[in-house]
Amino acid sequence: MHQESSSKKLFLWILTLLFPILILALVEGGLRIGGYAEEKQNLFVEAPNDEDFLVTNTSFMGRYFPAFTPKVASNAFRKVKESNTFRIFVFGGSSTQGFPYNFYYSFSDKLEQKLLLNTDGLNIEVVNLGMTAVNSYVIRDLSKRVVPYEPDAIIIYAGHNEYYGSFGVGSTQFGMVNSIVIKRLVLKLKDLRLYQFIEQVLKPDSGGSGDRRTLMAKVVRESDIGLNSEIFKKGLDQFENNIEDVIHLYEKENIPIFIGTVASNLKDQNPLGENELSLDSYSKAEELFESGQKDLALKEYITAKELDVIRFRAPMGINEIIKDLTENSSTNLVDVQEMLRRHSESGIEDESLFIDHLHPNWIGHDLIADLFFEEIVKLKTIEDAYNPTNFDTPKTISRFEEVYANTSISRLLVGYPFQKGLSQSEELAQFERIFNGYQNASYIDSLASATARNQEEVPKALTEIINVSRAKNDTIAVLTHYFDLLKWQLNSITLVERGIEYSVNNRKADIYLAGMILQALNDGLNDPRYMDVISSVYLINNELDKAKYWLDESERLGSNAPVLFYNLARYHILKGDTAKAGAYYNRFIQSRSQGSN
Repeated sequence: MHQESSSKKLFLWILTLLFPILILALVEGGLRIGGYAEEKQNLFVEAPNDEDFLVTNTSFMGRYFPAFTPKVASNAFRKVKESNTFRIFVFGGSSTQGFPYNFYYSFSDKLEQKLLLNTDGLNIEVVNLGMTAVNSYVIRDLSKRVVPYEPDAIIIYAGHNEYYGSFGVGSTQFGMVNSIVIKRLVLKLKDLRLYQFIEQVLKPDSGGSGDRRTLMAKVVRESDIGLNSEIFKKGLDQFENNIEDVIHLYEKENIPIFIGTVASNLKDQNPLGENELSLDSYSKAEELFESGQKDLALKEYITAKELDVIRFRAPMGINEIIKDLTENSSTNLVDVQEMLRRHSESGIEDESLFIDHLHPNWIGHDLIADLFFEEIVKLKTIEDAYNPTNFDTPKTISRFEEVYANTSISRLLVGYPFQKGLSQSEELAQFERIFNGYQNASYIDSLASATARNQEEVPKALTEIINVSRAKNDTIAVLTHYFDLLKWQLNSITLVERGIEYSVNNRKADIYLAGMILQALNDGLNDPRYMDVISSVYLINNELDKAKYWLDESERLGSNAPVLFYNLARYHILKGDTAKAGAYYNRFIQSRSQGSN
């Protein structure tokens, strides 16, 4: 009897302990069955206009931020990966995202364009997962989630947000207890619907419509983080631990990783904090540079940045960790900092390649894309498909994009920490003066600045600009903005063909035309007509190997278009094979006569 009584007591104790867990499990199950927050559960969702493609789910990304949902690049990739696809996922913060530009001026999109131009036979997919204010915790969490999508390479450009980014050691964004274990646990709990429900109920007030401070002003909890202080070291520790986990994950999966050192504006960005030693070093650096002592000036600029107690720019320790991790693993080091230093006008990271304190301008993004391209092209899959061309990505930026970016960045630069002691109304007044300057300039400037300030639809604005520019016969404006608009429209046959029609007989447009058609073909519009057009462009520019590839593809797909045979005749004439040229010219004549009957 006594043993039976003890057994009952043990059972009751176990039941008492398990009961709350059972209740929570039932609630979790009920929320799942009921479809609570279903739209937030998947990292990728079907593309709005093509169910065969996936895009990053903005709603999912909201889990990493307590009071806002970040912008993400709308790079589409195939739901079912084809055998000839080379897929890259790119991780990082706002610099990786491309801020303040739209996603197609980011280095990741430029990299995709360069890979398309210089390879044959591959579908290239570069998926940009960069977001404002994310750091290594988010990268670690996302890394596990992309493995099922079969990446062929991983790119990481991150390190600036370890202090004030989401889960940063000095941040208001989940910057609670500075424990790596606890923060990783919170990220795991975010997969539970019950946790998401509780989080939604307890969601902090973002400040309401009256709080119009910049995100940089809102995220700072620990405004002064001294060099080698405890909190400073915790920022380095979390970066090292998280990125090391990411490396181990991808090494286990045998997926190549490319990690870039991070760079920031040294010469043309004074310290953001009020530390006297930092300010003195910056003043000394300015004097040394003016006197022609560049090497000594560089050391002082670095010292000024290292001593800057407002740590929006990554300390040297981040790059030291990156170099150590790459030395002790199979990871590929891509020294972005050294390259940008070398290409800066002053020989020190400056405003020639940065639009503010750390975000590269569009020229900087293009250079970073070149550097990653040089490394990735060494991979066997890319190497086997490598067929270089003299074509490159456009070395210009559309006027819309330039003003759009400048408007966005100007709001940042009139606020904290770039301007201190200003009230919110004074900040906004400064911004309004800049905004009104654009409003009173050209039509494009007015539309671009309004689109940026009011967060309006970019494709709609680009369409308006193209229509107005066509009416004015402004060819360059049409071409540069068409190139941007196509990035928003997945598999839009109408848009592609209008772009071809406008630019096909304009040699100034060849660099845009090649990019547009290659993107359309890469996205699945395998129409022989597009192949014939790109072949013509390559033949005109004496790119015979590139032309032959697409001529063969068009012929393989059964094209009988007169332009195909005419291009083949031209190709063989240029190669010196008059017999084959004559045979194809006869087929050209026959196909034309058949078409006229």
